[in-house]
Amino acid sequence: MNTRKDYELETLPLELPDEIIKYKMSGDFKGAEDAADRWLKKPLPEALKQRIRIEQDFLKKLPQQYPFTSEKLIRLFQEEIPDFNEDDLNRLDQDGLVEWIFLDGKKHYISSAVENAMRIDPELHMRSNPENLPSKEFICLQEVLQEMREKGSATRIFRMRVSIRLKDEKFYPGITLKAHLPLPALYSPVEKVQILSHSKGNVTIDPEDSLTRTICIETTLQQNVPFFVEYEYTVRSIYVDLWQDLPVLLPEEARFKMAEPCKADVEEQLPHIRFTPYLKLLASEIRGEETNPLAVARRIYNYITKNVTYSYMRNYSLIPDIPQYCARNLRGDCGVQALLFITLCRICGIPARWQSGLYTNPISAGPHDWALFYTKEYGWRPADLSFGGSAKRTDDEMRRKLYFGNTDPFRMPANHAFQHPFSVKKSFMRIDPYDNQCGELESELCGFTSDELETTRELLSVVVI
Repeated sequence: MNTRKDYELETLPLELPDEIIKYKMSGDFKGAEDAADRWLKKPLPEALKQRIRIEQDFLKKLPQQYPFTSEKLIRLFQEEIPDFNEDDLNRLDQDGLVEWIFLDGKKHYISSAVENAMRIDPELHMRSNPENLPSKEFICLQEVLQEMREKGSATRIFRMRVSIRLKDEKFYPGITLKAHLPLPALYSPVEKVQILSHSKGNVTIDPEDSLTRTICIETTLQQNVPFFVEYEYTVRSIYVDLWQDLPVLLPEEARFKMAEPCKADVEEQLPHIRFTPYLKLLASEIRGEETNPLAVARRIYNYITKNVTYSYMRNYSLIPDIPQYCARNLRGDCGVQALLFITLCRICGIPARWQSGLYTNPISAGPHDWALFYTKEYGWRPADLSFGGSAKRTDDEMRRKLYFGNTDPFRMPANHAFQHPFSVKKSFMRIDPYDNQCGELESELCGFTSDELETTRELLSVVVI
């Protein structure tokens, strides 16, 4: 349970004492915790002490996300591919497709290692799916992208029900709980939102134009029932080709309905959107002599989609510098890649911001992040780096280019700013301090971790317009 209130994200960029780092990197997390305790007793500035306290939180949570030894991981792979062996794991390791840390002198792999490698490694995909049959999700995506290109747009009406519930072992009758569930906000490409029903209690529904839109429900429970909200929203994705040599005058209906960029859209935002020396060098190399903002944004998109490998990640709250991690390791999931794009754009003077929520393909729904960038010719436009990179892996250049300036209509955007506070403040640290996609839950006494919660996202209907 998370009971600390003094979590200060701004201290994350501060460097830790070498002793703590050495123990951590060698896999001796107990030694690192003991070293942290010792350093907190020394006459350090309060900001560095706060950074050490955050690290103590990391040291407790990080090993939980890396549960598999190599032997256990091989057995898990063999459930999908019976002849999978140690050589296969070594190849995935060298290709950077399985994330690990040292723990007690041995490599321990992230819990999503099998799912991640099976998804992005062509050899494993062929061994598990010899007929190379496309998934139902991919077929739906291809169909809607073709519709966008042929008709100029695609519109869908979605009805969703999302919920959050405390696990039974944490529940007791008479507990007072406060839930924050994400809601679609009325920003492009969303054109209409209706809240249909929700749990009873003390309810606060954010305005439609909130940057991080939530419904907050607080009540006392005698039985462990979930908090839920059901809503309907309309998404219209208008196709715009941003790869033409000469800009095209967009009709008003094609322009994103969002406020003009402000100073914050080109500035640093600690702890993650930082103009570090390495990222400034990288941005300069990508930009070269180009001065046109659209062309520069295109170069940044090309660099990321062609060079960064998609990879499931540990919780973002356990990564001290997300864009720097992506740039150094050339790996990251949708949000990690989006943050690198946003940071590089801002370094180059191009307004850029965050957008996230759910990817609501008619077959399934799950969390997803992407970026927005601004040019005078086209206004705000989306860039989905991970979907573009996925297209690059299959040599689908048309699909890769589409996700620079466009997104499919399978989006429920709830968050339009990174690290934006809730309107109804939490008393305890958020599970995800950067946005809200699955929901948050806390009692009067403590906050809860994602492992202590059950969340659902149910797609009730999809209507084609």
